[in-house]
Amino acid sequence: MPLKDTYILLGSAGSGKSTQAELMKSSLHLAHIDIGSEARAVASQATELGRKVDDIINHKHELLPDTIVCSILEEAVRSIPSTVGVLVDGIPRRESQIARVLEVLRETGRELNRVVFIDVPAEVSVERISKRYACERCKRTYILGKNLIDASVPCRYCGGRIMQRTDDTEEGVRKRHSIFHEETLPVIKHFEKTGHLLRIDGNQETYKVFRQILDAVRPE
Repeated sequence: MPLKDTYILLGSAGSGKSTQAELMKSSLHLAHIDIGSEARAVASQATELGRKVDDIINHKHELLPDTIVCSILEEAVRSIPSTVGVLVDGIPRRESQIARVLEVLRETGRELNRVVFIDVPAEVSVERISKRYACERCKRTYILGKNLIDASVPCRYCGGRIMQRTDDTEEGVRKRHSIFHEETLPVIKHFEKTGHLLRIDGNQETYKVFRQILDAVRPE
Protein backbone atom coordinates (compact mmCIF):
# COMPACT_ATOMS: atom_id res chain seq x y z
CA MET A 1 0.00 0.00 0.00
CA PRO A 2 1.51 3.40 -1.01
CA LEU A 3 2.69 5.61 1.80
CA LYS A 4 1.04 8.92 2.44
CA ASP A 5 2.70 12.19 3.40
CA THR A 6 4.84 12.68 0.33
CA TYR A 7 5.13 16.29 -0.80
CA ILE A 8 7.06 18.27 -3.40
CA LEU A 9 8.03 21.88 -2.62
CA LEU A 10 8.87 24.39 -5.35
CA GLY A 11 9.74 28.08 -5.23
CA SER A 12 12.12 30.59 -6.78
CA ALA A 13 14.91 32.47 -5.01
CA GLY A 14 13.45 34.69 -2.30
CA SER A 15 10.17 32.80 -2.10
CA GLY A 16 10.81 31.72 1.49
CA LYS A 17 10.92 28.08 0.41
CA SER A 18 13.73 27.12 2.80
CA THR A 19 11.87 28.51 5.80
CA GLN A 20 8.63 26.78 4.82
CA ALA A 21 10.51 23.52 4.24
CA GLU A 22 11.76 23.60 7.83
CA LEU A 23 8.27 24.35 9.15
CA MET A 24 6.71 21.55 7.11
CA LYS A 25 9.45 19.15 8.15
CA SER A 26 8.97 19.76 11.86
CA SER A 27 5.17 20.11 11.91
CA LEU A 28 4.36 17.20 9.59
CA HIS A 29 7.26 14.99 10.76
CA LEU A 30 8.78 14.63 7.31
CA ALA A 31 12.24 13.71 6.07
CA HIS A 32 13.43 16.73 4.06
CA ILE A 33 15.25 15.98 0.81
CA ASP A 34 16.79 19.22 -0.46
CA ILE A 35 18.08 18.23 -3.88
CA GLY A 36 20.65 21.04 -3.90
CA SER A 37 22.11 19.94 -0.56
CA GLU A 38 22.05 16.31 -1.66
CA ALA A 39 23.99 17.19 -4.82
CA ARG A 40 26.59 19.14 -2.82
CA ALA A 41 26.97 16.19 -0.45
CA VAL A 42 27.57 13.85 -3.39
CA ALA A 43 30.10 16.33 -4.83
CA SER A 44 32.15 16.10 -1.63
CA GLN A 45 32.54 12.33 -1.91
CA ALA A 46 35.68 10.71 -3.33
CA THR A 47 33.75 8.54 -5.78
CA GLU A 48 33.44 8.56 -9.56
CA LEU A 49 29.97 10.14 -9.31
CA GLY A 50 31.15 12.56 -6.63
CA ARG A 51 34.02 13.80 -8.79
CA LYS A 52 31.70 14.15 -11.78
CA VAL A 53 29.12 16.14 -9.82
CA ASP A 54 31.85 18.30 -8.26
CA ASP A 55 33.24 19.14 -11.70
CA ILE A 56 29.82 20.10 -13.07
CA ILE A 57 28.51 22.24 -10.22
CA ASN A 58 31.69 23.62 -8.62
CA HIS A 59 34.03 24.05 -11.57
CA LYS A 60 31.92 24.31 -14.71
CA HIS A 61 29.06 25.95 -12.77
CA GLU A 62 26.50 24.13 -14.88
CA LEU A 63 23.19 22.43 -14.10
CA LEU A 64 23.36 18.71 -13.48
CA PRO A 65 21.86 16.47 -16.18
CA ASP A 66 18.44 15.06 -15.38
CA THR A 67 19.81 11.53 -15.15
CA ILE A 68 22.25 12.47 -12.38
CA VAL A 69 19.76 14.63 -10.46
CA CYS A 70 17.15 11.88 -10.50
CA SER A 71 19.72 9.29 -9.43
CA ILE A 72 20.63 11.48 -6.46
CA LEU A 73 16.94 11.79 -5.61
CA GLU A 74 16.38 8.05 -5.86
CA GLU A 75 19.29 7.28 -3.53
CA ALA A 76 18.03 9.83 -1.01
CA VAL A 77 14.45 8.53 -1.06
CA ARG A 78 15.55 4.91 -0.69
CA SER A 79 17.59 5.84 2.40
CA ILE A 80 14.46 6.97 4.26
CA PRO A 81 12.48 4.40 6.29
CA SER A 82 9.13 3.44 4.80
CA THR A 83 7.37 4.68 7.93
CA VAL A 84 8.58 8.26 7.44
CA GLY A 85 6.94 10.78 5.13
CA VAL A 86 9.02 12.75 2.64
CA LEU A 87 9.32 16.38 1.55
CA VAL A 88 11.12 16.62 -1.81
CA ASP A 89 12.53 20.12 -2.21
CA GLY A 90 13.50 21.62 -5.57
CA ILE A 91 12.71 18.85 -8.07
CA PRO A 92 11.14 18.41 -10.62
CA ARG A 93 12.45 21.76 -11.73
CA ARG A 94 11.99 21.04 -15.45
CA GLU A 95 9.30 19.22 -17.43
CA SER A 96 11.84 16.59 -18.49
CA GLN A 97 12.24 15.54 -14.82
CA ILE A 98 8.55 14.98 -13.97
CA ALA A 99 8.13 11.41 -15.19
CA ARG A 100 11.30 10.12 -13.52
CA VAL A 101 10.55 11.84 -10.20
CA LEU A 102 7.08 10.28 -10.09
CA GLU A 103 8.58 6.94 -11.09
CA VAL A 104 11.07 7.10 -8.21
CA LEU A 105 8.20 7.74 -5.79
CA ARG A 106 6.19 4.83 -7.18
CA GLU A 107 9.17 2.47 -7.11
CA THR A 108 9.73 3.28 -3.43
CA GLY A 109 6.06 2.74 -2.56
CA ARG A 110 5.25 6.42 -2.11
CA GLU A 111 2.18 8.30 -3.30
CA LEU A 112 2.36 12.02 -4.03
CA ASN A 113 0.00 14.06 -1.86
CA ARG A 114 0.53 17.66 -2.96
CA VAL A 115 2.95 19.86 -4.87
CA VAL A 116 3.34 23.10 -2.92
CA PHE A 117 4.39 26.03 -5.10
CA ILE A 118 5.31 29.22 -3.23
CA ASP A 119 4.86 31.96 -5.80
CA VAL A 120 6.35 35.46 -5.47
CA PRO A 121 6.75 38.32 -7.97
CA ALA A 122 10.20 39.18 -9.28
CA GLU A 123 10.21 42.42 -7.25
CA VAL A 124 9.78 40.47 -4.03
CA SER A 125 12.64 38.12 -4.96
CA VAL A 126 14.91 41.10 -5.63
CA GLU A 127 13.86 42.89 -2.43
CA ARG A 128 14.59 39.85 -0.26
CA ILE A 129 17.67 38.32 -1.87
CA SER A 130 19.57 41.51 -2.73
CA LYS A 131 19.73 42.25 1.01
CA ARG A 132 21.32 38.90 1.80
CA TYR A 133 25.03 38.75 2.71
CA ALA A 134 27.29 36.15 4.32
CA CYS A 135 30.64 36.01 6.09
CA GLU A 136 33.31 34.68 3.77
CA ARG A 137 34.97 32.82 6.65
CA CYS A 138 32.29 31.44 8.99
CA LYS A 139 29.41 31.56 6.44
CA ARG A 140 27.07 33.27 8.90
CA THR A 141 24.14 34.90 7.09
CA TYR A 142 23.37 38.60 7.40
CA ILE A 143 20.36 40.58 6.18
CA LEU A 144 21.02 44.23 5.35
CA GLY A 145 18.75 46.44 7.42
CA LYS A 146 17.95 43.64 9.85
CA ASN A 147 21.13 42.33 11.50
CA LEU A 148 23.56 44.24 9.27
CA ILE A 149 23.86 48.01 8.90
CA ASP A 150 27.06 48.31 6.89
CA ALA A 151 28.31 45.52 4.62
CA SER A 152 31.84 46.95 4.70
CA VAL A 153 32.38 46.12 8.37
CA PRO A 154 33.86 42.72 9.33
CA CYS A 155 31.81 39.84 10.70
CA ARG A 156 31.03 40.46 14.35
CA TYR A 157 31.53 36.77 15.16
CA CYS A 158 34.81 35.88 13.48
CA GLY A 159 36.12 39.09 11.92
CA GLY A 160 35.83 37.69 8.40
CA ARG A 161 34.88 39.72 5.37
CA ILE A 162 31.15 40.10 4.68
CA MET A 163 30.37 39.35 1.06
CA GLN A 164 27.41 39.11 -1.28
CA ARG A 165 27.11 36.27 -3.77
CA THR A 166 27.49 37.41 -7.37
CA ASP A 167 24.06 36.10 -8.29
CA ASP A 168 22.46 37.77 -5.24
CA THR A 169 22.74 41.20 -6.88
CA GLU A 170 19.57 42.68 -8.38
CA GLU A 171 20.57 41.63 -11.89
CA GLY A 172 21.49 38.14 -10.73
CA VAL A 173 18.26 37.65 -8.78
CA ARG A 174 16.10 38.81 -11.70
CA LYS A 175 17.86 36.38 -13.99
CA ARG A 176 17.44 33.46 -11.57
CA HIS A 177 13.78 34.32 -11.02
CA SER A 178 13.14 34.50 -14.76
CA ILE A 179 14.92 31.20 -15.49
CA PHE A 180 13.08 29.45 -12.67
CA HIS A 181 9.67 30.51 -13.95
CA GLU A 182 10.50 29.69 -17.57
CA GLU A 183 11.72 26.21 -16.62
CA THR A 184 9.08 25.48 -14.00
CA LEU A 185 5.94 26.78 -15.73
CA PRO A 186 5.38 23.46 -17.56
CA VAL A 187 5.83 21.64 -14.22
CA ILE A 188 3.24 23.88 -12.58
CA LYS A 189 0.80 23.34 -15.45
CA HIS A 190 1.30 19.58 -15.27
CA PHE A 191 0.45 19.35 -11.58
CA GLU A 192 -2.45 21.78 -11.99
CA LYS A 193 -3.95 19.35 -14.50
CA THR A 194 -3.44 16.36 -12.19
CA GLY A 195 -5.01 18.23 -9.26
CA HIS A 196 -1.88 18.01 -7.09
CA LEU A 197 -0.86 21.66 -7.17
CA LEU A 198 -1.21 23.97 -4.19
CA ARG A 199 -0.23 27.50 -5.21
CA ILE A 200 0.60 29.74 -2.26
CA ASP A 201 1.13 33.52 -2.35
CA GLY A 202 4.60 33.91 -0.87
CA ASN A 203 4.32 37.69 -0.62
CA GLN A 204 3.01 37.67 2.94
CA GLU A 205 4.22 36.98 6.45
CA THR A 206 5.92 33.63 7.05
CA TYR A 207 3.28 32.39 9.48
CA LYS A 208 0.46 33.20 7.04
CA VAL A 209 2.18 31.26 4.26
CA PHE A 210 2.63 28.26 6.52
CA ARG A 211 -0.94 28.49 7.85
CA GLN A 212 -2.26 28.25 4.29
CA ILE A 213 -0.04 25.26 3.55
CA LEU A 214 -1.05 23.50 6.75
CA ASP A 215 -4.76 24.20 6.23
CA ALA A 216 -4.56 22.66 2.76
CA VAL A 217 -2.57 19.54 3.61
CA ARG A 218 -4.06 18.97 7.07
CA PRO A 219 -7.66 20.27 6.86
CA GLU A 220 -9.52 20.09 10.16
